[in-house]
Amino acid sequence: MGIRRKARVLAFQTIYSWDINNDSIEELLAFNWKKEDINEEVANFARLLVAGTVEKLKEIDSVINKNIRNWDFDRLAKVDLAILRTSVFEMNYQEDVPVGVTINEAVEIAKSFGTDDSYKFINGVLDNIRRTQTK
Repeated sequence: MGIRRKARVLAFQTIYSWDINNDSIEELLAFNWKKEDINEEVANFARLLVAGTVEKLKEIDSVINKNIRNWDFDRLAKVDLAILRTSVFEMNYQEDVPVGVTINEAVEIAKSFGTDDSYKFINGVLDNIRRTQTK
């Protein structure tokens, strides 16, 4: 697994934990909760994604809410929501990453961590965002 994929997984896990446990973001960004050592490059990119996601959370959630179809935002699975949040941040605020790459990465992470249908749902939402927004 590449450095950026590892960082995206770490970022999604951090946002998930933050949302579920209400831990402080500073504590989570120390990554002391991870049992294995984390490469500094992985940690730095993950911190960028997490800090940006938290900073822009209201805007990100609004974008997600506008682009889910036939579903209520409050009923989103927490894993899917964490993947969507970090992905929308990356799509909208990380200009060095092509949107297609972000969507593909989100789909692969959803296949590993979500339900059997998570990747289809996430792909649909992110693709809709891609079509309705410009970077």
